[in-house]
Amino acid sequence: MVSELSEIVMWLALAGGAAAAVAALYGHYYALPGWLTGPEICRLEDGGCSVLFRSPRSALLGVPNASLGLALYALLAAGLAVHVPSWILLTMTIPAVVMSAFLGRSLIVNGHQCRICWLGHFSNITLFSLLLARTIVWR
Repeated sequence: MVSELSEIVMWLALAGGAAAAVAALYGHYYALPGWLTGPEICRLEDGGCSVLFRSPRSALLGVPNASLGLALYALLAAGLAVHVPSWILLTMTIPAVVMSAFLGRSLIVNGHQCRICWLGHFSNITLFSLLLARTIVWR
C-alpha cells in the first residue's frame, strides 16, 4: 500500500515538475500571465516571471534550467516505467535538489514570489525524498 501511494505521488511530482518546467521555459522566451507568477513578481517588468526566467540564474552554462528540468523529468519517467534501480534515479535528482536549494534561497532572500518556481522546487524535493525512501527502506 505504501509503495503504491508513493508511486502515485511520484508520478504527480513528475507531472507537476514537468508543468513548472514547461511554463518556465515559455517564460524564458515570452511573457507569462500574472496568475502563474505571484503578486510580487507581477509588478516587475514584462509579466514578472519572464524577468526571473531570463536572469543569469535561470540558465546553467547557457542552457535554460527549465530545459534541464524537462530532460530530468523525462529521464525519471522513463526510468520509472522500465524499473531502473531506485538508487540510479535518486542520483539523478541530486543536482536538481541542489539547484532548487540555491534558487529557492535566492527567491526568499530577494523577497520574490514565483508559483512556477516553487512548484518545481517542491517537485524536486518530493522526488528526491521518495526515491531516497524507496532506495533505503522499500528495497
